[in-house]
Amino acid sequence: MTPKIVVKDIFDYGGKTLISLVSDNDTVIVANKKGMVKVLKADKPEQEPEVIEIAQGLTSVHGDTNGTLILTNIEGNAFRYTIQTGKEQLLTRSSLPLHDSAIVHSGRITVIGGDDLELSLINLENAGDSFQKETFKVDEQVSQLSCNSKTNILAVSFVNGKVQFFSLNTAIPNKVHELSDYIPAVTYDLTFKDPLLENILGNDKDEDTDGSDDEDEKISDSEFCDDNRICTRTAWSPSGLLFALPCKDKTIKMFSIKNYELVKTLTTPDNVSVYFIDLQFDCQYGNYIAAADLNNKIFVWKCDTGELIYSNAFKKQLTNISWRLQEDGTKLQLIAGTWSGSIITIKDLAKTSEEAQTEGAKNSNLFVNSDISESENETEENQKDGANIDDLDDKENLFTQEVDEEENTKRKVPYDDEEDFIEDDDGAGYVIPNKRHHFSSTHGGNATPVAYSSGRPKPFQYTTISPGSTPFGSLDRRYLTMNTVGYVVTVRNNEQNSITISFFDLSRFTETHFEDLFGYDICSLNENATLFAQSKSGQIHYRPHSAMHSNWTKVLPLQRDEKITSVAATNKRVYIGTSFGYLRTFNIFGVPLAVEKVTPIVSLVANEFRIFIVHYSPFNGVSYSLYEQGPQSSKYFQRESPLPIFVPQSGLGSSGRSNDLFTSFNPLGIKSMFFNIYGDPCIFGSDNLLMVLSKWRSTMEARWVPLLDANIEIWKMSGGKETSDVSVWPLGLTYDVLNCILVKGKNFWPGFPLPLPSELGVRVPILVKSKVLQETKNKKKLQSEAEVAMSDDETKETNEELEIPVNMAAEEEYIRSKVLSSLLSDTLENDGELYGNENEVLTSLVGTQDKSLLRLFADACSEQNSDKAMSIVFELKQDRALNAAVKISERAEMLGLVRRINAIREAKFEEQMNSIE
Repeated sequence: MTPKIVVKDIFDYGGKTLISLVSDNDTVIVANKKGMVKVLKADKPEQEPEVIEIAQGLTSVHGDTNGTLILTNIEGNAFRYTIQTGKEQLLTRSSLPLHDSAIVHSGRITVIGGDDLELSLINLENAGDSFQKETFKVDEQVSQLSCNSKTNILAVSFVNGKVQFFSLNTAIPNKVHELSDYIPAVTYDLTFKDPLLENILGNDKDEDTDGSDDEDEKISDSEFCDDNRICTRTAWSPSGLLFALPCKDKTIKMFSIKNYELVKTLTTPDNVSVYFIDLQFDCQYGNYIAAADLNNKIFVWKCDTGELIYSNAFKKQLTNISWRLQEDGTKLQLIAGTWSGSIITIKDLAKTSEEAQTEGAKNSNLFVNSDISESENETEENQKDGANIDDLDDKENLFTQEVDEEENTKRKVPYDDEEDFIEDDDGAGYVIPNKRHHFSSTHGGNATPVAYSSGRPKPFQYTTISPGSTPFGSLDRRYLTMNTVGYVVTVRNNEQNSITISFFDLSRFTETHFEDLFGYDICSLNENATLFAQSKSGQIHYRPHSAMHSNWTKVLPLQRDEKITSVAATNKRVYIGTSFGYLRTFNIFGVPLAVEKVTPIVSLVANEFRIFIVHYSPFNGVSYSLYEQGPQSSKYFQRESPLPIFVPQSGLGSSGRSNDLFTSFNPLGIKSMFFNIYGDPCIFGSDNLLMVLSKWRSTMEARWVPLLDANIEIWKMSGGKETSDVSVWPLGLTYDVLNCILVKGKNFWPGFPLPLPSELGVRVPILVKSKVLQETKNKKKLQSEAEVAMSDDETKETNEELEIPVNMAAEEEYIRSKVLSSLLSDTLENDGELYGNENEVLTSLVGTQDKSLLRLFADACSEQNSDKAMSIVFELKQDRALNAAVKISERAEMLGLVRRINAIREAKFEEQMNSIE
């Protein structure tokens, strides 16, 4: 295969010309510094290009699939242009030059950097010409930027030779790593902006070239110099698990995102090496990497072997390069911009290779401590579903099947007879319904959906549910799990998935990336480790956060149609639950400890040795179990008791938004399950209700208590307006505060980037909306009468959030403090103090109960309702509260009530004296 070189003049007047290939692989953006952009269709070269007038002096241009392009220029302006209409929108303006931009989060946000010592994150989704902008300071002037859409890692190259890496998984970028002394320290030469210098050199002479290949092209543009051409930008592989740097020693160094360790160094064959002006991995699989240098030579290497497969010197002065997949889908070509207004296309440069992927386990070994290679005959649908299925028919070891660490052969995938192998677990709608119908087995197997009549319910589908997990929806990524520690993101790539483990507390943990060769779809995250599982193959992978401990991988024996539905890991144990009701227990080193058969498991969480399980069977419905599996003994506290959870139906959910997608992904609608800090099980359903299990140590006293209705809290915060575009995504419960993510938009699960966590104080749902609104209306009426001069706008501003009337707030506070004190008392009686301050907290809760009761007592006295007041007195716990009730009664001139309260005080005093004797 011989490469073919095609030179095409785009701008007759010449000048610095940059190119950018849009991710649709068809649209080529060609931008010129003289203020012109042409949009070419690569597969239709005869078609007349779109022409857009732009600002002059461009420094970077990037096209996006939404039909827009982002441009920065030397004057310090960043613009967005619409390709169809040519509409210009100013994104940001700086007093100093802007050098580069990067488009992230599927075109929703752009990052812009330059000489002003800050990075700007601009939200492109805002309607109109105003854009939301967030800025954060950096230590040095920005040279160039690049970001990988799979890992959401932004690489920022600085003029001092440092490269810093920022995670964009959250609303505020977090610095995760820094590499020093690799890239050249280069400052952009701005002397060409001097008007006097421009007049001396002649600003119009840069275009007077004939483009001849007989001799090197001469450029007289004063901007044309080595410092303004040298590349310091990080190049990312398509999966984001490898990146390359153009280094100051005139080599290219490839790094793994895992620990940012050096993998390979590529060198040029020339005796005289120079700096590079651009560097790019191929856009398909990352098997090749291309570079252009200051001598206008283009080199192409095979990444896995480091073999140089192409090199050529060009007469034209090059600006940047970009890979493109040719129309036949089997070959790759390279497009290069020049300083003379033309572009160079090198066709048939390399073949796409699906067999030798440089980021696979065979060569890069990025999947840590796993010798199992990916399947040879994995189909595209399997990649989308993230499943590699092994033959797990283990006759000799029915409990578990160890991974043969010495076997390095590829495994065949016997799924020819498994018609329900691919399931639309995430509700993305990419699976064609099976024509053959089977009924669900009696032991809770996961059967193929059946075409039932309208009066007959469909069988329950056991899906993979981890606490806080979300569906893919229309994106290529989703959250595998989410809690107060952090979150785990999986991204679907062309051939395999990649996984990112992120944390909220970056002072204790470091963000981790690795290549997922096995399609893990279940996850459990704690402060010590992350546990992964592949639901259909039965493979589990335990990955500690600390490098001091080793990883381990196992494969569990699964029956036909059985799948792993949920996993949980603590710092003591690992628990695995399946759709057939098998519950397997390991220690944190992978040693099997127990196996038990229960009702089919939907989801489970664990805390130390305690396990909270949600079951479902077509006969008993939704139930739960809670038991402790300690080193010495095991005990069931609750065994398959009914679980009073709201089960969503297809159509509109409680939030008013369509929940069909989430219901297909999570049939029971369980957003999250967790233990609070005192070890009480909690569950948060699709109705946005937080429930906690109280008195769970006693079978006859256990009860589910609603602690928070998030819908009511949102309603209060919105000033009593019914909102359908805001919802709550739970993370965990800390005493009386729910840690959560406030989600806005059409989906009620969080998207990307993840908003910052918020806190909601728990409020027992006893409020009546109509009464709250009426009380608020009456209060506003009184205020308007007292303050006639207050304008309507001021009134709205001061009453933006609803204030709950005093008597209603007192009732809620009493119930809440009573529930919390009951939970804490139970913990103290059975487990003692866990944090050293439980007795103080309990005393405070008792005092809060009495204070709230006294407010209700005062309200009853104001109404002269002695019977109601007396009923409240019986609930008071402290003698000083009874004394306060006497004083309130005296002020209300209810002498009979005073005598009755004093009698109660004397009776309690005598009871205390008798108990002392």
